[in-house]
Amino acid sequence: MTRRSLRPSVVATRRAMAVTAAVACAVGGVIGLLGTLVPPESDTDDAIRLASVASMAVGAALARWGQRLPPLAFYLLAESAALLISVSVWLQRDKPDAAAVAALLLIVTVFFFAFFDPLASLPGLVTVLGGLAVIQVGWGALPWSTVLVLAGLNLLIAAVVGWLVRAAADSGLDVVTGLPNWRGLERAGHAALQRARLRGQPFTVALLNIDGFARTNAVSGTAEGVRILRACGQAWAGAITPPVVLGRTSGDDFVLVAPGAGLGSVAPVLDALRAAAPPFVRFSVGVAGYSPGDAVRTLLDRADGALKLAKAEGGNRTVYARDDSANAQALVAGLDSGEFRVVYQPIADTGTGRVTGAEALVRWVRAGHGPVPPDEFIPLAERCGFITTLGEWVLRTACRDAAAWPRAVPAKVTVNVSGQQMHRPDYAEHVLAVLAETGLPADRLVLEVTESTLQADSPTAIDALRALRAAGVRIAIDDFGTGYSSLSRLQHLPADILKIDQSFVAALRPEDHAAPLVAAVTALAHALGLRTVAEGVEEHYQTVLLAHHGVDEVQGWLHGRPGAPERISEALTEQARSAQPAPTAVEI
Repeated sequence: MTRRSLRPSVVATRRAMAVTAAVACAVGGVIGLLGTLVPPESDTDDAIRLASVASMAVGAALARWGQRLPPLAFYLLAESAALLISVSVWLQRDKPDAAAVAALLLIVTVFFFAFFDPLASLPGLVTVLGGLAVIQVGWGALPWSTVLVLAGLNLLIAAVVGWLVRAAADSGLDVVTGLPNWRGLERAGHAALQRARLRGQPFTVALLNIDGFARTNAVSGTAEGVRILRACGQAWAGAITPPVVLGRTSGDDFVLVAPGAGLGSVAPVLDALRAAAPPFVRFSVGVAGYSPGDAVRTLLDRADGALKLAKAEGGNRTVYARDDSANAQALVAGLDSGEFRVVYQPIADTGTGRVTGAEALVRWVRAGHGPVPPDEFIPLAERCGFITTLGEWVLRTACRDAAAWPRAVPAKVTVNVSGQQMHRPDYAEHVLAVLAETGLPADRLVLEVTESTLQADSPTAIDALRALRAAGVRIAIDDFGTGYSSLSRLQHLPADILKIDQSFVAALRPEDHAAPLVAAVTALAHALGLRTVAEGVEEHYQTVLLAHHGVDEVQGWLHGRPGAPERISEALTEQARSAQPAPTAVEI
């Protein structure tokens, strides 16, 4: 059997094989030694003792160094164990514990079918059954009844263990494409990360996204989309050879994990995928190489930033993530050392001026450099994959601060969310876990996303927001009207609030009596059942005009600059106090 034809199973990590083989050898050695103590004594006892001690020594060696062995070594070890057990049964043929020694063949069968492909395991099963046949037919060392029972048990174990391992393998496969799913890719990614950290073997991750896939679904239906995904899976499976791994995470998103550093390590693979792609299928790629200290999530986020650039540049191209390692380390160190803080800008009711909540904004005062503008460190965090970590920290901080605000008056905290965060399959579960941890009710949290994040080619983001809305969290669309705006699509987006960009507010003049753009956006939002919040309000006349056209809430320097969470708490406390009815005088 060649190394190439020997295919380990989905659970066959070197650690698992080493530990299992070590325990099996140790247990077999102990059983062999105990067998020599059972009367009657035999001339072969010394040979049994020697073999038992050797088996225990092999077990100790496997426990210490077994993880360094290739799968083929474990396969040959299992074959050798089957032969050794058969010989041991012959040596113990005059003793009643010969059947117990023969039962050790069950462990060998379990090892074969747990850690190797079923086809690769068949020769091992033949060795076990052949050994039982020789034990009876050739040597007469065991009764026929015992041999038949052991043979039946080995066949049953082979079938059951093989089926269970196959089920475990299928759980890591995508049902549409047949490629590894998110679970399978996680295994591949963490294995590559471990090799990179322990052995210095670099690897590269590439994120692939089919261009125009959402439009295909919208025009031709989801059945056509499924057909394209299935065709891509079939074509690309033949273009990938181990140790390269290609899988589908969700929608039309694919992940490639390949050994080697830099774009050159994946360029030939990407060329092969483009050549094998079904007709008219084009895709964009974001590539990121492993840097010491990277986590898998950091690497994926960095590749996602490169993928977005590839899409922004027109698609059907590959973009390699820039090396921002030095600045990335500064971001990580800054978060660990408390250089980041969250400030809150009040959101006020347009008619009454009462505070209805606040937007959480992150600020960075870098040691030795001073304040870093958000329009500098936010893009940097997105490029280097730190935005997910930073976003999670801001969400948890904002929820914890808002949970301490008075509950007597309705109020909300608005938290900005990046597209990279919502591309996580577990994003919705993560947000709900933070709410449970901090004690903030779901209806007091608003997640603010930009239009580009909610474009129709982001099914993962859409599904996550729908799940959160179902749990009570509200969704706000930021910067409406400044990017890709599809009125036909707006009614299908999972949103509760429409934020009017500050560019519309800045265009208002004191002498204006009409603001057609603001009026149109407000009317559209209200027709769809959405509340409106205008940003960048700095003058009183702007508030008057916005109120005249039905804008529900405003935020900007006129109503308060970003500050500590205690300022929002104080304002809400004062409003709660003023809303209480005055005590009634009682005559005595």
